[in-house]
Amino acid sequence: MISTWRAADWNRLLILVLLGGVLLIMLTRAQGAETTIPAAPAAAAALAPAAQVDHPAPDFTLSDLTGAPVSLSAFKGQVVLLNIWATWCPPCRAEMPAMQAILEQYRERGFTILAVNQAEDAASVAAFTQQYGLTFTTLLDTDAAVSRAYQVRVLPSSFFIDRNGLVRVVYFGPMPRSVIAGTVEQLLQEGR
Repeated sequence: MISTWRAADWNRLLILVLLGGVLLIMLTRAQGAETTIPAAPAAAAALAPAAQVDHPAPDFTLSDLTGAPVSLSAFKGQVVLLNIWATWCPPCRAEMPAMQAILEQYRERGFTILAVNQAEDAASVAAFTQQYGLTFTTLLDTDAAVSRAYQVRVLPSSFFIDRNGLVRVVYFGPMPRSVIAGTVEQLLQEGR
């Protein structure tokens, strides 16, 4: 059957594939200052300031995998990648090794990662981090309050926060290693 396709049929298929690729790129590209995030449905999230580019990152305190409280504000002075994710999310799982490698590359220069797990139990998250050899700070957003405050609509969602606590880049969907490294490098250089 395929051999009976005409050139026009192949051209239509090529155009559909190209349009699909462009749409995928547009949906997953880094979002700049023009980004607007729709209001969260929860009343508490609606009262809190949303995570907007060039605005202060909403502070929070969550428990890490040992049960110790960790606040975003404790990392002021560092470049922070705040990544909201889940173990069941294939794109989240796919970007974790790149995030770990970037952390190892830039940790000594003042870069850290806060991986906020969305509404999963500590045992499952701990097993996942151990399986993947992840050493970055993993936090438990058991009631998804941080996800609502940051108005997360897709997983993974990533927020690059500069040394002054300002959200500088918002990225929806999985990030390639080059995007993570390039953004971190730029934010680290700005803080010199």
